[in-house]
Amino acid sequence: MRLKNKIAIITGAAAGNGRAIALRFAEEGCDLAISDINLAGVQETAELASIHGVRVVAMKADVTSRADVETMVSEAVTQLGPIGVLVNNAGIFFNASFDQMTDDQWARMLNVNLTSVFLMSQTVIRHWLAANRGGSIVNLASISSSIAFTNSAHYCTAKAGLLGLSRCLALEFGPRGIRSNCLAPGIIETAMTRPALSDEAMVADWMRRIPLKRIGQPRDVADAALFLASDESRYITGDTIYIDGGWMVE
Repeated sequence: MRLKNKIAIITGAAAGNGRAIALRFAEEGCDLAISDINLAGVQETAELASIHGVRVVAMKADVTSRADVETMVSEAVTQLGPIGVLVNNAGIFFNASFDQMTDDQWARMLNVNLTSVFLMSQTVIRHWLAANRGGSIVNLASISSSIAFTNSAHYCTAKAGLLGLSRCLALEFGPRGIRSNCLAPGIIETAMTRPALSDEAMVADWMRRIPLKRIGQPRDVADAALFLASDESRYITGDTIYIDGGWMVE
């Protein structure tokens, strides 16, 4: 029960890493406010999490909308109590060559993967400051924050910005007991990556780059998120943990 008596907000919790994080937190006694643009999916996650005897509030929310974000945080506090952990997991990915990329494609990638983290973090930090409380922010970045991939300039830029934002929050609000860290997964088997995982040549190239010689699973991400959310990481802030099977050692 490493998160007993804690309350966490987790975005993008309808499936994949977000669902795995929600269920892992529930296993450890954490009450949850979970959101996603996919209401049916996040409600299913809530049902699975509730099996562990924790309180769960499921909400449909667009994390790029300040109104939705403020409503979500307000509802979480009203129904569950003071928030202790924020996991900014919501994100999207699609390929686009830089020379053909449209303004809308660029804006959508940055809005969902970076601006949403600004909105969520600012709203929760304001709640913490008003209540004179600390807390832990866990941001889901990517190895793409530190290395380049073709047809992914918009995604790599958003994730690199996320590392910078996370470090700035750690510096500015550390004296107030607020921690901010990033997780940077490599290739994790989710609905978003399954189409690529059907490409044998691509998977073979990935295996060449991964010392542990396997594709990551959402549970791998969830366990690391649990550590950063818990008091076990109380002296860690402004840092990034790579969950990549060793890809970054190259």
